[in-house]
Amino acid sequence: MVVVHSFKASIRPPQRPSITGTTIMTFTKPLSCFLAASMALALQCTPALAANTQSPDADAVKGVTEEFAADLAKGDLKAISRLYTDDAKLLPPNADPISGRAAILAYFEKTLRPDLVGGATFDDYEIYGGEASAISLSQIRMLDPKGQVIEHGKQTIVLLKQDGKWKIHRDMWSDNSPTSP
Repeated sequence: MVVVHSFKASIRPPQRPSITGTTIMTFTKPLSCFLAASMALALQCTPALAANTQSPDADAVKGVTEEFAADLAKGDLKAISRLYTDDAKLLPPNADPISGRAAILAYFEKTLRPDLVGGATFDDYEIYGGEASAISLSQIRMLDPKGQVIEHGKQTIVLLKQDGKWKIHRDMWSDNSPTSP
């Protein structure tokens, strides 16, 4: 009698380590405690951090918008364009961004012509930042050539310090007039 043995090759997939609820809790509980403690500390420090965000160079940052107003009163749009970085962007309301100093000058030559705009005033400044960058928030009033307010709004500008001088890098504003239905 002949006995034939049949052998099947049994290939078992590699065993993966078993992860149990206990293993997960051992890892995640300390992590969640650490994150909770970090958040608590961050929330406690927020008022102190906010109080210290005033730009150390606030007068110089404010001076950029004051220079803008002085140049606008003289009708010197080229001088205004030099207040911007080479890769600056204007972000006008209801319009696409205007990129680069040359495009900004062209935009101003259409919108800030001396026959349309006689000047601007800025006030109610909030200035935040550090040694190399700053943000300036202000109220703006655009004036006609006779000195009458033709627009009242708000402006947010991001400034960068280049070669020791503050330059406008991003400029966004909006009018406070009510929107029409």
